[in-house]
Amino acid sequence: MIRLMYNEIVKLINKKSFYIVTFIFILFCVLTNVVYHTPFDNYETEIVDIKALEEENASLNLNSSEELLIYVENLTTIEIERLKDEYSSNIQEYLIDHFLTSYIYQMYEDEYILKNQELYMASLSELKNRISYVQDGNWKYFLEERISYLESRINETDGIEKIRYERLLELANYRQEKNIPYDDNNYLHNSLDFLEENMVEYINLLNDDNLTNEEENRLEFLEEEMAIHEYVIENEQDILNSHTLRAVLTNFSGEFGLFILIYVIMVAGSIVSEEYQRGTIKNLLTKPFKRRTILSSKLLVVILFIPLIMLFMSLIEILIGGVILGFDSLFVPVVQYINGGLETYSVLGYLFSLLFASLPIYFVVGIFAFMLSTVTASTSAAITISFLFYLLLNVISNLAVVYDFGVFKFFVSLYWDFSYLVTGSSSPFNVSISNSVLVILLYVLVMLCIAYVTFSKKDVKNI
Repeated sequence: MIRLMYNEIVKLINKKSFYIVTFIFILFCVLTNVVYHTPFDNYETEIVDIKALEEENASLNLNSSEELLIYVENLTTIEIERLKDEYSSNIQEYLIDHFLTSYIYQMYEDEYILKNQELYMASLSELKNRISYVQDGNWKYFLEERISYLESRINETDGIEKIRYERLLELANYRQEKNIPYDDNNYLHNSLDFLEENMVEYINLLNDDNLTNEEENRLEFLEEEMAIHEYVIENEQDILNSHTLRAVLTNFSGEFGLFILIYVIMVAGSIVSEEYQRGTIKNLLTKPFKRRTILSSKLLVVILFIPLIMLFMSLIEILIGGVILGFDSLFVPVVQYINGGLETYSVLGYLFSLLFASLPIYFVVGIFAFMLSTVTASTSAAITISFLFYLLLNVISNLAVVYDFGVFKFFVSLYWDFSYLVTGSSSPFNVSISNSVLVILLYVLVMLCIAYVTFSKKDVKNI
């Protein structure tokens, strides 16, 4: 048996197709890591059409109170965009959006709605004063002003409202203590910003005893996101960075799952059929081994190959990704929100847990390809049908998420993915672990029975 397995491994290593797929995989790895390295998020900013706003304002009737409000809002937006063109650093743009908008609107409201020249001049003077701080990038001025405001509100309020201001003050004091600017290139700022923007809604929902289903879902989402962002600022770890090697590895199956599938089907779909196509099956059967021993050696090679190829691909990605993205992120933990609390994992531990959880997928597909390779004695047929088998089962899984048809429960794709156990979510198809294991074993046993019976009875005289 060992000698037969050794021979199969040597054949596999000498396959040109293996090296071709590996070369393509390496190129794909390089491209994937380059894409992750590129901060495409910067291009998601909404572009404001200033000309369209000016044209709309020119067509508005300022004697109408409703259209006058639109006119003032458009003027405010135009002025904000003008200032952001003039002061374009990340910090300056944030200060304009969050600390000047209300003053700009107030200025135009005084001029066009209240038509009070004295108030307008006072608002204009105050705005110019604040613009000078924006020009200098003096974010600390605005932070100190916010802290003073929150402290005054705490003294003037009570109950839930006071709790909200106290929590916001804690965040502002943390920003001041850690000297964190209003800069969206700073991960601590991004988490603080999320917490500040959602804190009021979160506390309101948390203290509401009559939530609708939509509000309950929103509260669940906020609880998870708030916990993760609080972890970021408490531990000062950039766990949400999507441009690191860590981000690629945590999404390894999504990025490289197709290559795992190609490797598995390529090997399992040819390991028996190539013996028939090359005519070497006769020589193999003349050796002092039973047919089931010969087939078992090939099956064991397929089974061992699947986790080994996953490990091989992971190592390649770690090396390539480390060169392009750096290795530092490997020391940043993966944080998952599970059952109302946070669980942390090492990056490699999380990666290999996910790969282990996906093994049944590739075992089932691999054994299906192995069965076809044995039954059809055709490599092309085994590989093609195996890919179609995988695609069909994926379609069935997608349909099963939406439609509760009883026939779907007979398809193995509803049972073969255990990644939800790693991520802490529930099975998308509401199936138990024991049922999943039984269904997978049943499929595997049926396919292996077909393969062994066919191979034991196959006539090779005319080959």
